[in-house]
Amino acid sequence: MKKVLPFFLSIAILIGCNEVSNKKSVDLSVDLCKCLTEPGNSEWALEHKDACRDAISKELGVDDYEKVNFSIDPELNRKWDQLVQKCTGSNVVKTGVEEIDRNSELVKEIGTAYGYIWESINIPEQLYTTLAFDGLVFRTTLYSMNGNSNSEDFTKVIDLSGKWKGIDKGSAEGVYSENNVSVSWEFSEDYSSLTNGKGVVFQRIKVK
Repeated sequence: MKKVLPFFLSIAILIGCNEVSNKKSVDLSVDLCKCLTEPGNSEWALEHKDACRDAISKELGVDDYEKVNFSIDPELNRKWDQLVQKCTGSNVVKTGVEEIDRNSELVKEIGTAYGYIWESINIPEQLYTTLAFDGLVFRTTLYSMNGNSNSEDFTKVIDLSGKWKGIDKGSAEGVYSENNVSVSWEFSEDYSSLTNGKGVVFQRIKVK
């Protein structure tokens, strides 16, 4: 004989399934490309922050893209590059939106996907800082050198990230996601160095 669940138990299971489904649902109506290109401190970006995070993560097939280190995962890095190109165009195919195209022009000179990161070494203060531009996300990490010269012996102090955009071929700006603080960078003509808004100079280094 076919077993039938008690009515209330059936309802409870259905409700439970709906709750799980709701928790994992992603707002598919959000504009994915706008999520990538909208300044992080705009009213729209702040209102859709969670929806954008979930939509981008779903597109990439990860739980939370903001926690992914793209530089050590070639497959995810490839997916990210494809998504960015889809939304921002490239040096060959322009979007026609000047603000977006400026990012595309800068990425090949400053981006992690092209093998570049940036570093600043402050010997007197014993501070070592790295800056990485992954797609349209930037990450700043500060280490205490502890009197050592080997980076493996450094101690991580701060790790912040946010969204950035190009202003022109020689400058860019961003907003930290953690505290909504703005930051800016000026690049040298040959892109060998940059200076942030506080006057700290970073050198571009090739990592692959």
